Amino acid sequence: MRRWLGLGVLLWAVTACAGPNLWTDGSSVSVAKSNRGRVRHPAKLPLRGPGFRVPKRWKERGFQFGTDELVDAVARAAGRVNAADRRAVLGVADFSRNRGGPSKWHNSHHSGRDVDLLFYTTDAKGKPLPPPDEDMMTFDDEGVPYVGKRDKDGYRDPIWTERRFDARRNWELIEAMLVDPSIRLQWVFVSEGLKAKLLGWARRKHRPRWAIEYADMVLRQPADSLPHDNHFHIRVYCTRADRFHGCIDRGPVWQHEKKAFKYGGPERYDPVTWRRRLGTEPSPWREPPAGRGAMAGKAP
Repeated sequence: MRRWLGLGVLLWAVTACAGPNLWTDGSSVSVAKSNRGRVRHPAKLPLRGPGFRVPKRWKERGFQFGTDELVDAVARAAGRVNAADRRAVLGVADFSRNRGGPSKWHNSHHSGRDVDLLFYTTDAKGKPLPPPDEDMMTFDDEGVPYVGKRDKDGYRDPIWTERRFDARRNWELIEAMLVDPSIRLQWVFVSEGLKAKLLGWARRKHRPRWAIEYADMVLRQPADSLPHDNHFHIRVYCTRADRFHGCIDRGPVWQHEKKAFKYGGPERYDPVTWRRRLGTEPSPWREPPAGRGAMAGKAP
């Protein structure tokens, strides 16, 4: 009896000192930095859903894994744009590998908090076009596609010359993610020319001033990589729960986020609270972990 009691005390001591990232509730955990990290128990975006699909090239790659919050937010944003026009379908490229980590395609996308989204496009008359299966087409500052240095072999899309950057729906996508209470955008990487086109459309259509100012801050052409004139690269901050488990944000913490980082307690983007307010069940995109029961809840 004493032997078993001693083993129990030893086991308690080991687990009590094991630190973050050992016991969770089975939901996703983004670990470390976006360029040197992992994602545990990720959600997986289905290949098709209301208002979005994963085109062939990225379907074959299989990088549909991300944090619960980001996967759900992308699906919601696409559904919101699609609800306004059923012809508008978002092409979703890469989140992270299953469990995250490095790949030959990305310097980041390691920890489930990054996603690449294809631009919405229309024809010359403004009719929404489906996302291409193979290509990320490069657009100039006027939203017209061209074959750049990275695309020296051309595009496989047979209608690529007809495509135009769809400022309306691309703005609607970004605004939907700006207002989503379950995530906090740190960056939306995009070229300066296309950023100007998006903000110009939003101002002409009298979109909320705060949303335009927020977008002006997070839309950014990166200084240390390609200009992102062929897709959006979206990155979200770590949730407070994931920071407890070892998630690390790199880069700036915007002024409006500093109190969320500084103070403890429930946070306004807490996914459980907001799912209740949104009237939705827990993520429909999650694949429940095989053979694993629920564990103790995440620490705040």
